[in-house]
Amino acid sequence: MNDVLKSTQLPAAAVGNVYNFRSVDQFYFEQYIEEDFLAGHGLKEFDDFWQLPRTYIDDVNYRRGGWGAVSKLTLADGSSQKTYYVKRQENQFRYSLGRPLGALTYEHEVFAVLRNKSLHLAANNLVCWGVRRGADTTRGLIVSREIPAPSLSDIIASRPDWQALEPVLHRCGSQLLLMHQSAIQHGALYPKHIFLDLMSGDTQLIDFERARRRGSVRNAIKSDIKQLIKRLDGMPSRARSALLSAYIPDHTGLINELLSSRIH
Repeated sequence: MNDVLKSTQLPAAAVGNVYNFRSVDQFYFEQYIEEDFLAGHGLKEFDDFWQLPRTYIDDVNYRRGGWGAVSKLTLADGSSQKTYYVKRQENQFRYSLGRPLGALTYEHEVFAVLRNKSLHLAANNLVCWGVRRGADTTRGLIVSREIPAPSLSDIIASRPDWQALEPVLHRCGSQLLLMHQSAIQHGALYPKHIFLDLMSGDTQLIDFERARRRGSVRNAIKSDIKQLIKRLDGMPSRARSALLSAYIPDHTGLINELLSSRIH
């Protein structure tokens, strides 16, 4: 077995490094303060996280010849606690012209998150991630901190004062537009994957496995916003308009087309 690349800091700007070192295992911490904290709880290496109890928060996802699942990890931090999500994956590959031999979908997710971070776009904060390659098995690992803000799905379910939230929704839409203006499609832009700070409107996104560059800004907007609009039934039209207002006037026709297709 090749030596593991241990505890190496990877700046988000160096997103190309995600696909380097193809012949050896990888394990990176993105944040020194988290590395020190987790090491204090005995979590230093890939295997320390991989061997955590398999108590998953959702059903195991069996597809593409492998599996993936997410568990929740809560650790004491003095008189309080910190919560993390540990995503484990085995032999779930995605193939493309650029990666004809395949790469774990988690590798694509890490690349997409770090790309967004390097461009100062909405993403989530990775704590650490890694890949362990064996003769017949490839394993992927992503650890992220719990986001303290509610998801848009949770907000919709809480039946809030939508008028008071309009500035927050507008800022959220503005941040989504910035991503789309870079021709980046999230690929799973659902309310449950969008987290909003209700004071500042700062937005974080999760689940980037299907994110990719599109050939045009229009295509990126169309695919993502079409997905999103279908899942906004619990949001009144005025609030929905506030969320999409940043796309007006440059993309008025497209947004109206997507709203109309939802109705019909």
